[in-house]
Amino acid sequence: MSVPIIAAIGGQLAAEFGDPVSSNWYVASWTTGISVSFMMWGANTDVLGRRWFLIAGQVICVAAHLIIARSTNAEMMIAGMAVNGFGAALCQMAAFALPELLPNKWRHIGIVLADLMVYIIIIVFPVTARYGVSGGDWRAHFYTGAILQAASFLGLYFFYFPPAHPLGLPFSEALRQIDFIGIILFICAAVPILIGLVWTGIYESDSLHVVISLPVGFALLVVFGLWETFGWAKRPLTPPAIFSKRRGRDFAAPCVAVAVINMFYYSSSLIWPTLIDSCYTTAGQPWKKAAGLAVTQGVAITLGAMGLSFLGGTLKHYHWQLTLSTGVMVLFGALHALATPDNLGLMLAFMFLCMVGYGWAIYLCIAFTQMGVVQEQLGISGGLSGSIRFAGGTLAQAVYQSVNQNEIAKKTPLLLTRAAERVGVPAARIPLVLELATQKDKLLVAFSPAVVTAVEQAQQEAVVAGIKMIAYTSLAFGVVGIAACMYCSDVDAKMNDKIEIFLENDIYAERNVHH
Repeated sequence: MSVPIIAAIGGQLAAEFGDPVSSNWYVASWTTGISVSFMMWGANTDVLGRRWFLIAGQVICVAAHLIIARSTNAEMMIAGMAVNGFGAALCQMAAFALPELLPNKWRHIGIVLADLMVYIIIIVFPVTARYGVSGGDWRAHFYTGAILQAASFLGLYFFYFPPAHPLGLPFSEALRQIDFIGIILFICAAVPILIGLVWTGIYESDSLHVVISLPVGFALLVVFGLWETFGWAKRPLTPPAIFSKRRGRDFAAPCVAVAVINMFYYSSSLIWPTLIDSCYTTAGQPWKKAAGLAVTQGVAITLGAMGLSFLGGTLKHYHWQLTLSTGVMVLFGALHALATPDNLGLMLAFMFLCMVGYGWAIYLCIAFTQMGVVQEQLGISGGLSGSIRFAGGTLAQAVYQSVNQNEIAKKTPLLLTRAAERVGVPAARIPLVLELATQKDKLLVAFSPAVVTAVEQAQQEAVVAGIKMIAYTSLAFGVVGIAACMYCSDVDAKMNDKIEIFLENDIYAERNVHH
């Protein structure tokens, strides 16, 4: 629940904490935490069972929500988001823990059901968050989150009893088979890379923050890959065979596709709030208009997910469903390059259609990653695809922010100069316009209202120029995603009536091979 809220009000919170640059880290720290956690624990649920991982996730997220709710500075917020991401990976293992209890033909429905609470959050919380930051109490969202996670903990603790030994291994033997070296190597590689990607949007490319973190991280990632390929771990986190199965069509291609599809959530979460705040709700308009526009993404994602649930099984041809829904997402996401400060209706329609495609594609693609492996590797699949999906999100966020900020920095002086010249500002006073452009009160004192209006319009045009660059960049990613979708294996034949796992407190528990 943290990301939709912080995406909507992160900038205001950073200003409240007195550290505007810190907003770059809020969502990034969450994606870093979840990317690392997915890889650490996903594969181990195959040998140690799902139960305690899911329960631990609720406990960690309760603590994280309380840290965020009590945040008094940017550092606490970043720490809370990182912890929340780490716990969220354990919670999101429900995306394969629930579908394995249903017939395979309902697997995509099970994945949607696992995110049922998310749809309420992404529709309601962006609205209430804007109210909270404009005069209410934004912290109440995270206290509410802590309560809901505690309730989830109780439900899992008392009612969720999957097989404790999915592979039939004694606990002591299962512990010995955990790839501890792989876990350590991955953490040491992933954290510098993911942090370095964020730093590329904050520091110059020759900064030591970037120059050291990225090469070190990628070097360690190579070491991790060599260990996973040639090491002696009995159950590696990333067994090479899983990627090469059917020349990558079963699992590798869906992983690429799910990473790219997830990138569009991050592009929309940057494009849409920016357009709302900078272009469509200016001139002192009430927060209610911004809040009303903010629900577009959540409603559209929910509609896409519901469409997949209710129509996917009837339409079948899942391979083409995935390709076409991804195509819709990419097309209308890229069309945000047509944004202007005045075409709210058109951009609203494009955002809605893009997110409907996203809602359909993301859940179906997760099902593809699950159907690309045998049941005994479902945790490996979930961990790998989850880590790749959110690492792709971190990459996307860093790239989008970088191109956006660079374009705005390049365009703003040019547009301000032209605007000042159009309204008759003498050439000698144009440097003063540039200096006071972000200080409206001082600008009003030094220049006429016509100049202030021209400056505001120029700033909007600069913001729109940044949005265009995000849209163009997302198109490049999207082409790769569509190609990956087309290369995926068709899963129609696997969508059968077989149920892989039964709960141990179910009347059919004896059907489990291992208990």
